[in-house]
Amino acid sequence: MTRFGRTSKLVAAAMGGALVLTACGSDSGDNGSSDDSQSDGGGGGTITLGYEQEWTTWNPTTSDGNLTANSVATYQVTTGFWYFGEGGAITPNEDFGSYEVVNEDPLTVTYTFHPDAAWSDGTPIDCDDALLWWSQRGGYLDWSAPGTAGIEDTRMPECESGDKEFTLEYLTPYADWEGSGPGQGNTTIMPAHVVAEQGGLESADELIDIIKGVDWDYSTPHNEREHGGIEEAEAALADAIEFFKTGWIIDGALPDESLIPSSGPFTIGSYAAGEQLTLVPNEEYWGEPAAADEVIFRYIAQDAQAQALQNGEIDIMSPQPSSDLRDQLESLAGVEVEVFDQYLYEHNTFNFESGPFSESLPLREAWMKCLPRETLVQNLIRPIDEEAQVRNTVVAHPLDPFYDDVVSNSMPAEFAEQDIDGAREILEEEDAVGTTIRLRTLDNPRRNAQGQLIQDACNEAGFDVDFEAHGDFFAQDGAMYTNRYDVAMAAWSGSALISGWNSTYSTPDECSASGKGNNNGCYSNPELDALLEEVLVTVDEDEKTRVISEISTILWEDGVSVPLFNHPGMAAWADDVQNVVPNPAQSDIVWNMQEWTR
Repeated sequence: MTRFGRTSKLVAAAMGGALVLTACGSDSGDNGSSDDSQSDGGGGGTITLGYEQEWTTWNPTTSDGNLTANSVATYQVTTGFWYFGEGGAITPNEDFGSYEVVNEDPLTVTYTFHPDAAWSDGTPIDCDDALLWWSQRGGYLDWSAPGTAGIEDTRMPECESGDKEFTLEYLTPYADWEGSGPGQGNTTIMPAHVVAEQGGLESADELIDIIKGVDWDYSTPHNEREHGGIEEAEAALADAIEFFKTGWIIDGALPDESLIPSSGPFTIGSYAAGEQLTLVPNEEYWGEPAAADEVIFRYIAQDAQAQALQNGEIDIMSPQPSSDLRDQLESLAGVEVEVFDQYLYEHNTFNFESGPFSESLPLREAWMKCLPRETLVQNLIRPIDEEAQVRNTVVAHPLDPFYDDVVSNSMPAEFAEQDIDGAREILEEEDAVGTTIRLRTLDNPRRNAQGQLIQDACNEAGFDVDFEAHGDFFAQDGAMYTNRYDVAMAAWSGSALISGWNSTYSTPDECSASGKGNNNGCYSNPELDALLEEVLVTVDEDEKTRVISEISTILWEDGVSVPLFNHPGMAAWADDVQNVVPNPAQSDIVWNMQEWTR
C-alpha cells in the first residue's frame, strides 16, 4: 500500500509559531515515571533498518561529526530536552526533563533534568554535562561545533556540580531559542565525566572549574569579545578537547564501552564494520523503555535494499526515492510504502578555498546557467512526486510559509532557467572554454544519474566536467571535508529552524574539517555575516521574511550554493512492524524508534 503524505503550509506555519517565546515542558512538573521501578524494555522483537551510509563517530556534535548517519545512529542513545517529533515539530522530551521561559527581557530559560536522569554507567546527568555542552555549543572553547545557534550570546550557567537545574540567559533575543537548547542529534549533551577522565583531569568537577575560571566577557558583540584566561583554559583542557574531537571516532571498531554511556532508551550493543550496528534497550534508563529487543542498522547499498526487504533481511528502509524503486516496493506483498514531503534538499556548492571557482564569480555564474535543474526534476523527481518543482533558494523550504515571498524577492531571472548559450558566452569572454571542473558526490543510483545529466549539459556549455561519485564522499578524509572538489553535490537535511541553516553560510574560523562548521565551501562575506546574525534575533515574521530575502539575494549574487530540488521522502516497512512514522525533519525515520515493535 502506498500513502502520500503532504505536510501543509498550515502545519509548517504552526511549527514556525513554536519558535515564538513560550513556556514549555510539563505543566505539572512531573516528567517521566513517578515510581522508582525500572523496566528493562524489550519484548518487541528484533527490527532491522536498512541504511546506506555508515556512521563515522559516536559524537555527532562536532563539525566533522555533523552527519545524518551519526545523528541517526545515536538519536535514541544520547538524548536531550527536545527532539523533532511528528511532522518535524519541536517536541519536549519529558523523560529527560523540562524547560521553561522564566523571563522574556532578557530572554531567560531554565532547564531541569529529571531527578533520575543518569548515564548508563550510573553517573548523574547534571551541571557538569550542561557546562561542557554550553562551552562547546556556544563556541566558547575549541571543542569544534558545527554552529553556535544563539548559545554564543548566552551567559555561562551558574550551577554547581550535582545541580539538576541550569539557566540560559540570552544577551539578545533569539528567535529559535527552543531549538538551540540541548536536544537530540547534533545538539545533544555529551558525558562530561568521560571527557574529563580521558583528558587527564581528576574529575568532571575539575573540568567545569576550568570553564568557570575564565573571565567571560559579555560586554561586547560575541565576535569581538576578549575572554580573560581563555588560552590558559584551552591549554589545561588540551587533552580533553582532543578527545572530544577524535576520541569517539569509529575506526573499524567501537570505542571502549566505558567511553560510550547512554542517556536514552537505547545503548550500543555491538558493531561490525561495514556490516551492522546493533542497539539494545538501556537497562538503566529511567524513562519509558524501548519496545524492541534490539534494533539493527544493516549497512546496505540503496539499490540492494528493496530486495533485502523482500527477503526479510531488513524490515524498514528510507532510501532516496525513484519511480522504479517505488514501483518495485509497491509490488511487494506485506509491505507498507509512504512518500512524503521533507526538509531535505539537493544542492551544488562551490569550493571557495581552491580551484577554478574559488575566485571567479563569472565561472560560477556560467555553471549556474548550464545546470539542468528543470531536467533533473522532470526526469528524476516528478515521476515520484508529480507536484515537485525546482527549488529556488537555499534559505527557505517549500514547506515554509514565507518560501514564495523569499523566492520572488531574491531569485535572479538569469538563473531561473537553463541557459547553455549564456554559459558558453561567459566562458568565451573569460577565455575559460575547456576548464576542468571536479564534480564530486556520494555514490548512489540517483546521484549518478544527476551527475551524468549535469556533466552532459555543462560540457555542452564549454566546461570539461570530471564527474566522480565516491562511497566515502562524507568520510572524515573524504572529498567533502577535505575540499577535494570544485563543485560538491549533496543534500542538507534540516527543519523549520532558521538556526539549522544559518551557520552554513557564516564565515568559518578556518577552512579545515574541524574549523569550517557547516560551511563546507569556506565562503565568506562580512555583509552576509551581519544579516545572518540579524535574522537569528528577529521575531516578527514579516521582518524575518525581509532579512531572509536579503540573505537569499546575496547568496545568489555571490554564487555560493545552487539549490536543485527538495527530496521527496520515501519509506517502506514490513507490515508486521508497528509504529513506523516517517518524519520530514533531520531526525529521519528514527525519531520514535523506541516505539518500534513487532
